Amino acid sequence: MADDYPEIAARFARDTAQHQMIVLHGDGLYRHLRFASAERGGFHAFELITWPYNLVVKAGWTFHFDIDATPDMFDLFRNTSFSGEINPSYWQEKVRAGRDEVEAFSDELFERQVKEHVVRAIREGDAPRGIGAEVTRDIFEWGDISHEAGARKELDDFRYEGWTFGETWEWDFSDYTPGFLHCCHAIRRGIDLYDAARKAVAA
Repeated sequence: MADDYPEIAARFARDTAQHQMIVLHGDGLYRHLRFASAERGGFHAFELITWPYNLVVKAGWTFHFDIDATPDMFDLFRNTSFSGEINPSYWQEKVRAGRDEVEAFSDELFERQVKEHVVRAIREGDAPRGIGAEVTRDIFEWGDISHEAGARKELDDFRYEGWTFGETWEWDFSDYTPGFLHCCHAIRRGIDLYDAARKAVAA
């Protein structure tokens, strides 16, 4: 849901608040829609392209979604999220092209998991005194944790008065990339604008 990533949701809403829809092509399920602000030109513009069972979103990043059971891909995104919200955990399963950009190592998630593990060890009486300061200095201040290999090596190498992190190979430090989340918001926002335009024409 959008609430899981409030900073990205707020930034997207701010950047696209004045966007309007331009229909570059509209023939049933064959659509090419561009969303941009007349005042800001192509700044933060995005496009949605659909054909039966397929949707491509272009918003600085490009993702291609498809599912055999849904001819109109707009229905998939309408039916699996509320207006203004996203559902990245379900939508990422439908990505055909761009899968390597859906998730990536997150240093924030790494730091959160490490700190939670240390706090738990302290509460359970398993960690020596001063462990918090040692972890902060050795891993977060001196360690190379800008990438996953470096972060895992810091965990494996850490020793303090006989205490180690133990087996951490199952820890998952991946999270959705800002680009994927941005594109999810673009899809949901674009569909909402498209639906609003259709209602206005029908009124």
